[in-house]
Amino acid sequence: MEKININNVTLSYETVGEGRDILLLHGFPSNLFMWEKIKNDLVNNGYRVTIVEQRGYPLSRLDNSEISMFNITELSKDIEDLVKTLKLDQNLTLVGHDWGSIVAWAIISRENITIEKLISICGGTEFPTSNVYSELNYDGKPHYISSFQDVKKSSLIIDNNLDSFFRSSYRLNNQNSINPDLSLENVFIKNHGNQSIFEDSDIDKLVKHFKGLSIDQPLSWYANIDLNFKLSAEWRKLVKTPVNFIFGEIDDAVKLNKKMFERLSQSGTNVTITEITGAGHWLPITHKESVLKEIYA
Repeated sequence: MEKININNVTLSYETVGEGRDILLLHGFPSNLFMWEKIKNDLVNNGYRVTIVEQRGYPLSRLDNSEISMFNITELSKDIEDLVKTLKLDQNLTLVGHDWGSIVAWAIISRENITIEKLISICGGTEFPTSNVYSELNYDGKPHYISSFQDVKKSSLIIDNNLDSFFRSSYRLNNQNSINPDLSLENVFIKNHGNQSIFEDSDIDKLVKHFKGLSIDQPLSWYANIDLNFKLSAEWRKLVKTPVNFIFGEIDDAVKLNKKMFERLSQSGTNVTITEITGAGHWLPITHKESVLKEIYA
């Protein structure tokens, strides 16, 4: 594991292999280790693979941070500076999952570095503003993204329930389509039985990775969605970089409905949208071969 000081943050990263460059960006609530299942396959197929733990996550945590330090401009500039400093310029493929795909989209929109293609997994282009989530409360309970706007309160709840939080986060699907209660407690804290895609040992590793370090900084990404919407107006346009959006059929966290399909189809000049049957939100872990197929295409 290497460390690099850029854009007022120390990022932890790893680069392995030789050949064409590919950069992998994790989402929430994850870390750079989520790419372990596909990293070696990429190396064996002629890629130089770089994985990074993004700003605010345990291996790249900031000292004396403020919520505004986790806005989309800073998040995307982190990766742009990383690419420039490490000279990842050999036909660079950018892969983002969940929030990582939001950062990746900002990067190709800003056009400060050259990206050959983007693989966007279970994500999209940008979050809507917080008022959209305010309208999704159920029985007086706020949507979890509304709760995430209060970083101090929501991080305290999660920090005290890390095991339940990760078991709930890493379910095959969260059944939102049949349960309209999208509150923080119901989605992330409530015991949903043994539905995790991970073994107990993997959950233990995640808990250990975050233990003793509050999840407040990753939650601060969400607390910037209103600011992000304003900032991204500077670069919001039809993108020219080839993009392949990949979704899981039963992913209720990021559901590919007709409206989203139409919007994404019109987001760039070279856009492909793929839905993987029977897949949930954690495609790089549960459907490695499907993800690799789209990367190699």
